[in-house]
Amino acid sequence: MYNEKGHSLPESLLTLVIVMLIFGTLLPLFYRLETSLYEKKLSMHAAEAALYAAGNIKKFKKYEGQIMIDDITYFWEGDEQQICVVYTSIQEEKLCVNKN
Repeated sequence: MYNEKGHSLPESLLTLVIVMLIFGTLLPLFYRLETSLYEKKLSMHAAEAALYAAGNIKKFKKYEGQIMIDDITYFWEGDEQQICVVYTSIQEEKLCVNKN
């Protein structure tokens, strides 16, 4: 099993198992976590766009518009009771905020 020129079979198998563990479990877990954080960030930006829209509705009586945050365009429309923000992430999302 052992020779002076290379690694033994058990060492090679252990290395293969460790590499499979990293690429088979840890990377998908990291990708899922990163995607979840990205979606939450976009949702937070949509709430910021709703706040911006509320200011425009109250001050300028402007009932629709758009705002760009981090190269994502958030389209908003609303009235004195409700504001809805539509944005596209992995799929199209909609956030509606009521006055109550």
